[in-house]
Amino acid sequence: MRQDHDAVAPHTAATLFRLSQPGMPGAVHAPMPTVGSQSRIFHVHADFSRGGAWSGARDLVEAAFLDLEARGEHALIAKHNYELNRVLPTHRQRIPLKYANLTDLAGGTERTRNYPLDRAYRLVHGLVGMIVAWKRLVAPEQSWLVVVEGFGETQHLGRRFFAELARRGAPGIGVLVDADTQTQAQATSAARLGFDDSGLTLEALGLSPLPPPRPDADELAAIHDALRANRISNWEDHYPTLLAHYRRTGDTIEAARVALRALCINNHYGYYHESSSFIDSVLPHFDALMGDDQINRWDYIGNFYTGLATTGREEEALRIVLERAEPHIVLSEYRAKMHYLLSMTYLRYLKTPDLPRAEHHILAAMDAIDAAEDEAKREDYVFLKVFIGNGLAFLRVRQGRHEEALSLCQSGYDLLTRELGEERHMLHRSVLQYNTAQVYAMLGRGDEAMDYYHKAIEMDPHYSEYYNEIGNILQRGERFEEAARMYDMAVEYSAPYPEVHFNKGMCALNLGMTDEAIACFDASLELNPLQPDVHALRAELREEAGDREGALRDYDNAIALAPDLLPARVNRAVLHFEAGRHDLALADMDRVIALDPAEASHYLNRAEIHKAMAQRELYQRDLAAAEACEAAA
Repeated sequence: MRQDHDAVAPHTAATLFRLSQPGMPGAVHAPMPTVGSQSRIFHVHADFSRGGAWSGARDLVEAAFLDLEARGEHALIAKHNYELNRVLPTHRQRIPLKYANLTDLAGGTERTRNYPLDRAYRLVHGLVGMIVAWKRLVAPEQSWLVVVEGFGETQHLGRRFFAELARRGAPGIGVLVDADTQTQAQATSAARLGFDDSGLTLEALGLSPLPPPRPDADELAAIHDALRANRISNWEDHYPTLLAHYRRTGDTIEAARVALRALCINNHYGYYHESSSFIDSVLPHFDALMGDDQINRWDYIGNFYTGLATTGREEEALRIVLERAEPHIVLSEYRAKMHYLLSMTYLRYLKTPDLPRAEHHILAAMDAIDAAEDEAKREDYVFLKVFIGNGLAFLRVRQGRHEEALSLCQSGYDLLTRELGEERHMLHRSVLQYNTAQVYAMLGRGDEAMDYYHKAIEMDPHYSEYYNEIGNILQRGERFEEAARMYDMAVEYSAPYPEVHFNKGMCALNLGMTDEAIACFDASLELNPLQPDVHALRAELREEAGDREGALRDYDNAIALAPDLLPARVNRAVLHFEAGRHDLALADMDRVIALDPAEASHYLNRAEIHKAMAQRELYQRDLAAAEACEAAA
């Protein structure tokens, strides 16, 4: 629910806080936009229980989309096609995916790859970029305020969205949130957010609290029936209403049933924090809901596991498998799946990998699927045998047994294709080719790696990560122009992510294209300012281009993030020295020598500072220290 206002009243007592990120490069330090008759206010409610993962954010994004569409800004809409399709289910038919990859398209047993966690963060980056571009297009001189109610009840992605909007939208877009002391403490520790007292209230802004949605009985019944019958394709728009109703009426069984579906849909889209938030509502009723159905039990536990393990709660994920699956699953096919997941827990997710236990479980999975050959459908048996073999290949790579891993990937691909044909399990067959490419890349066999990357791309041409990784191989081979073209394709096929812009910047740098390199590093840091090495690298380029003030800002940012980054400290000391700021230069070189006392050049640098400050004794002492270091070397 959104309210859009043009004029506001004078402010009174403070109950809203300005959202900022103090202490971070790119933090919001500009004053809050002036609130006056020319301001525009967007009033949204971010409570997760109202609208799911994008509650509040969706209202703002929808306003932007509809306005841009009305203005004929189709190029900007197309640029953000992927994000809009994911976040606006009501309009999804009007925004079909332009570059759908196989992970987007596959369903059921064909869906054998989950999105990485950062895919959802890319949506945040793209959406915020679109809002900023919309503001710049339609109201470059106007102040905008986004007033967010229910911020304390938002979830991970909502919190990131409004934090990024506050950072990247400043100074033209301000974000005000309602936040109590507990919310501030949680947010500061969990998301590096800051809250500044804005001195404003809803009433002062001419706003009233947004009322909770209260659908009538007929509407609830219609939503319930449609969800049960799978007649709503965009049901992520509707489950919050039904879930809130059952929770409000105390029907915990029905609430758990809806929460179970909500958990799965959030998992499907890669919203893993949001997915795992439903588990506490489901677990008390899980056994009653599953009964003796081993297949459903395992499928839902797999969803629990993914949400937890992907978000750093791997011990909880392991406990659920051991307590809720292991005693109940007796079918060989599903015990094979269970052992596979346990193997991946010990191999990939636990903070301290346990390769012997991982091997025990993957071999148990192989034994279990062999035992299921006569009881499972032939196509299910073949697929799962190959799938588990792929897990064994991953283990063999970790064990340094690369040739065995290659053999497992390719024999699995051949078996899957021979038994099920070219069309079935296209996604998993592409993953097998990709895995083969990765093993060859690890072995330094770049040409063979490239061959298998291209085979994977033939099957899944819009998977951005493939192009980024090919670009990296080409860049290592000093084929910078070819690498840059691959990075361009990676950018085209995905919502924005910082790594690919950094990689393209390195190509530009190696090609002597300084301005292009700086632009790429700008783009990378716009998305993720927490990259000290990139700040330091951009500082050096700015310094070479004569932009000493810009270089100094970058060195400051790099050192704020990584106080012991020696090259940045040395280079900043030189800039301070050349500008006559000898005390600041000395402080940096003192720190450098404390961290790296055996390097002669550090003492020579500090000696020059002491000389400029007319500290002759200290100057002589540093010269002697430099000579001692050179002698020791």
